[in-house]
Order: sequence, then C-alpha cells, then structure tokens
Amino acid sequence: MKRVMTRIAVSSTIASLLLFASLSRGKRSDIVAKAHANTGCSVASVKGSYGFYRTGTTPFGPLAAVGIATYDGNGSSSVRQTTRRNGVTISHLFTTPAGPGTYEVDSDCSARGLNPDGSVFVHFVVVDGGNELLIVSLSDANTVHGVMKKINRDD
Repeated sequence: MKRVMTRIAVSSTIASLLLFASLSRGKRSDIVAKAHANTGCSVASVKGSYGFYRTGTTPFGPLAAVGIATYDGNGSSSVRQTTRRNGVTISHLFTTPAGPGTYEVDSDCSARGLNPDGSVFVHFVVVDGGNELLIVSLSDANTVHGVMKKINRDD
C-alpha cells in the first residue's frame, strides 16, 4: 500500500511539473519582451575587431584556430587566422592574406556569415552588446565551434 501511495505521489508531481512547463512555454513574460525590445541587434552591433578561437573536428581531423576578425558595421568583414587541421598548419595569422566576407545580423541578435554565393557557412549569436560572439560552423561534416571577443571596446 505504501508503495502504491509513493507511486501516485511521484506520478502526480511529475504530471504537475509537465503541465506547468507546457503552460509556461506558451506564455511570454512582458518584462522579457520589453527588455528584448530595448536590446535589438543589427549589423552595426558587430563593428570592430574580435580575437577568436575555433575548435572541433572536420572530415580531415581535429581543428584548432586562432585569429582576428574585423567587422565594418555595414555587413562586410575580413579574417586572418592560424589554422591547424589534424596537426598541420594550413593558414598562418601573420602570412596568409585576410579573407573577405559578408555577414547579416537579425534584430534578435542571431547572425550568419555568408559565402560569396550567398550560402551560409557560420551561425553566430551577438552577446553582451556586441562585445562577444558565439559561433558554430555549418560546413558539411564539421563539428566546429568557437568564441569571438571584442579586442577594443572603443571600436
């Protein structure tokens, strides 16, 4: 009897939590909506130079990279980096020319880097008022992610 009562109590608790969670998802807080409306992002939110690292795996082996990305605040960027793939340096921060790029930023602070053909190669999220970017590669068979931090907050 005690076992049955314990099961009923546990089941009731779990059902209550699930019901509360499902009701909470459909309802947004006015406070969160107002705070979000005041902190929207644009391409101008990502202006300046960022130091970054990327790490993960590729079809060619593990990847590690460190570099500098510069965003102009109008949708154009350039990147210089040292990249090591499977223990071999394939680009060098100090000798490989900067690669140009373009980017887009949505008002919810989600963003993407674009290839010359317009396809998306990276997703990122603008955080801390543009002082930091969280990135993940969308290249086929890659599992690569990283962090970019603004080098000079006056940028």
